[in-house]
Amino acid sequence: MIEQNIADIRALLESKLRVRGGSLAVQIRKARRLLPRAVRRDLNYLVETAELSRNPKLVRMVDTARVARAHRNAVAFLDGVDLREQRITGLINVIAAIALAILVTVALVIYVLVQRGYVGPGL
Repeated sequence: MIEQNIADIRALLESKLRVRGGSLAVQIRKARRLLPRAVRRDLNYLVETAELSRNPKLVRMVDTARVARAHRNAVAFLDGVDLREQRITGLINVIAAIALAILVTVALVIYVLVQRGYVGPGL
C-alpha cells in the first residue's frame, strides 16, 4: 500500500512539477521550494514509513491513518498545481520588476536634471 502511494506521488511530481529523481527522497530534495512545508513534511513521513515497511517487525510502527492523510494531502496539492500558470506568473513578475526599475531610474534622472537646472519651469 505504501509503495503504491509513493509510486503515485512520484508520478505526480514528475508530471506536475517536472521533478525527476531515483527515489521520492531525491525528488523531495529537488522540489524543495516548489512544495509547501506541510506537504514536504508529509512526503518525508511517507519516505520514513516506506523504510519501516521493508522490515516485518517494524511495520507495526507505521500509522496507517497518518500515511493515508499524508498521501491525500500530497495528492491534493499536486493535483492543484498548474505548471503553465506558474511560469506565466513568474514571467509577469519579472517583467513587472524590470518595469519598476526602469520607472524609478527615469524618475531619478528627471529629479537630478531638475535639481541641476537643466529641466524645469524656469526654462
